[in-house]
Amino acid sequence: MGGAKKPRLSQLEKKITKTKEEEETKQPQKREKTVSDVILPSIEELAEFARTQKYLTPFIISEKFGIKLSIAKQALNRLAEMKLVRLVSGNSKLRIFAPVELSTQVEKTSEEPKEKPSTPKKKAKAK
Repeated sequence: MGGAKKPRLSQLEKKITKTKEEEETKQPQKREKTVSDVILPSIEELAEFARTQKYLTPFIISEKFGIKLSIAKQALNRLAEMKLVRLVSGNSKLRIFAPVELSTQVEKTSEEPKEKPSTPKKKAKAK
């Protein structure tokens, strides 16, 4: 029957201010989300950059041009459609591309037959 006693108004105020202060100290300061205009690099810029690299990933493109990864993936897919780069390997999360000039040189060198150095054969002993 008795139950808990109702707190006084001053006790309620203290409790509320104390919980607010604890919440503020516990939560890290939130960053403000800023929406800025992203200047997309032109296809010519991407192609020039691709020619200078050994391989390309979306992360490399996004770091170089300061764009989001999703936009970098789209840009690499566009370059692949234009046959400026080719897909070397990858899966749904990460794709690795190589410039076309570099990849054709690698294919040519791998197609050349390798000559084995001739070694003198041992003669069988006759008994």
